[in-house]
Amino acid sequence: MSFAETVTAAPSFHDLVLRHAGERPSAVYVHSVDQDKCITYGELRTIADGLAAFLSRAGVRANDRVLMLAENSVEFHAVFVGVLRYGATIVTVNVDMNQAHLAEIIGAVRPKLVIVQAGIGVEGFTRSGGECWIELGDWECDGGTGLFGEIARRRDGVNLRSVAAPDDHAVIFYTSGTVAKPKGVIQTHAGAFFNYDATADYLGLVPGKNVFDCRSFAWLSAQHMGLGAPLVAGATAHVARKFSATRYFDYLKQNDINIGFVVPTMINMLLSASPRVSGSDLPKLEFLTCSSAPLFLDRWQAFEQTFGITLCQSGGSSEGGNTAAHRGKDRKLGTLGPPLKYQTVRIVDDEGVEVAPGGLGEIVVGGGLQQAFGYLDPAGTIERLPTGGHRTGDLGKVDEEGHLVIVGRKKDLIIRGGVNIAPLEIDAVLHEIAGVTEAAVAGVPDPIYGEELVGFVNVASGSALSSEDILAHCRRKLPAFKLPRFILLLDELPKNARGKVDRQQLVDLWIKSDPIKKTEVVSARRSSNDDPQHGGWRSD
Repeated sequence: MSFAETVTAAPSFHDLVLRHAGERPSAVYVHSVDQDKCITYGELRTIADGLAAFLSRAGVRANDRVLMLAENSVEFHAVFVGVLRYGATIVTVNVDMNQAHLAEIIGAVRPKLVIVQAGIGVEGFTRSGGECWIELGDWECDGGTGLFGEIARRRDGVNLRSVAAPDDHAVIFYTSGTVAKPKGVIQTHAGAFFNYDATADYLGLVPGKNVFDCRSFAWLSAQHMGLGAPLVAGATAHVARKFSATRYFDYLKQNDINIGFVVPTMINMLLSASPRVSGSDLPKLEFLTCSSAPLFLDRWQAFEQTFGITLCQSGGSSEGGNTAAHRGKDRKLGTLGPPLKYQTVRIVDDEGVEVAPGGLGEIVVGGGLQQAFGYLDPAGTIERLPTGGHRTGDLGKVDEEGHLVIVGRKKDLIIRGGVNIAPLEIDAVLHEIAGVTEAAVAGVPDPIYGEELVGFVNVASGSALSSEDILAHCRRKLPAFKLPRFILLLDELPKNARGKVDRQQLVDLWIKSDPIKKTEVVSARRSSNDDPQHGGWRSD
């Protein structure tokens, strides 16, 4: 099913910066709550023009790469936009997550210029590639330090046009680096614009709207929502370096925020902190939108009931860009919302054949305006993405109202006795239980059924919840063939570098655990004459 729309060619980022500076020079583009510092659209043009002159004199051309190693700040936004305005390629890396891979990444990127923020742990890094390094420094309205001191001295960039064509590379961003050799994902200038514009469209951004983001802008999602979408719309991006559960709602209120961006972990932390706030205390707030990981229905409902704030979902991938999202008050619980205006989404079976409407299958995204160009691999070569779309590895469907529903990861699919079981559904049932703070189910090796279901659960401190209590709830909510065989209580569930539960680590934990201890956890053992899909379960 195709949801793509026909559009005209993307404007250059130079033209965007120029237009906003002419139409709203005193409007704020970016404000940092940590720095208590703002950059207006008029100032953004001055900075971007100065950076363009600096890059031009340094011999940087289209598709040449500028690597930025920095945390969230107004300087980060200004450099990111300035590189796009000039027409080169901005490369972002989360230093905390990719410290072990930094040498490898720099070798693959081969940057003409490395811009580094002081104090983030790369001062002693060996520079052997011949690239030019410069400190990011601090921007001030009358000059600045580091790179911004150099920019302030450049007054000859105002007449420089963009050096990039729409299909030239605009952004390369690196994901968490959980694999041995991480790849960078490449967006073209046109692809970046269409992603930003589609995001601004579903958020309903216009000049005068305020958004707030405290996620790392080294990641794609934050770049789209809290940097690119406000830029395209002429809105204002408010940013923080880190998330704070105790100050989050204060930031929203103090800055008249209309839309905030969160992830499920933030939702859980806000619910645990239970700050005394309600939607009526935030009259300008329209909604929060949650992305990057599954938001379980019980958490979703608990948040809205606790705070009286509308919570929406959105989802996407590095390769396909923003894919589907709710439009504010039109959100539908349990879904990601309809595909974005430039997006193409298909649901296919294992052979790649599109399934019937409403059918379950793998989600294929892209082949259109928002799809990434390809990967930059560790050897520095580029691998193009398939022109027909990217297989996301997510299992899902499009419901009768056109909303995308994800049921789990294809690689996480548990095949028990020949029956496919999506663990996300069972995860959601476990999270319904009062006292469960974290839970996930995984398929562990079983000599009879191939895989067996084990629930791994973290219980809140002070809770008397037992494994038997958890299984009793599952029996009421799940059919027999989806019932976990064992419940194992853990102090903490293992996570990957992005903070998501790592199911493979759960499987490894089960395999390596003491077999005697395995017999001590509650078991819902099947009677011997039951087939995988039918029959009763009993606890023993």
